[in-house]
Amino acid sequence: MEASREVIKTLIELAPNVDEADKVINENYDFKSVREKVAFLKGMFDVNVVGHEKDEPDEMTYFAMLDTVIHM
Repeated sequence: MEASREVIKTLIELAPNVDEADKVINENYDFKSVREKVAFLKGMFDVNVVGHEKDEPDEMTYFAMLDTVIHM
């Protein structure tokens, strides 16, 4: 059974750390790149990295955004 978007969003927000939140994302989506994961976070949580909008997203950017989501 596939989890709904709202359930996944809640699981990410309530994750104890970025590793667990990343695990939720990996288990529910088939993203192939960090760029896709960053786009997902931007779309689902309306987060952005100020001052780096034109930079190619990397893992550090992704995990910083994920940490922001967890601590919102």
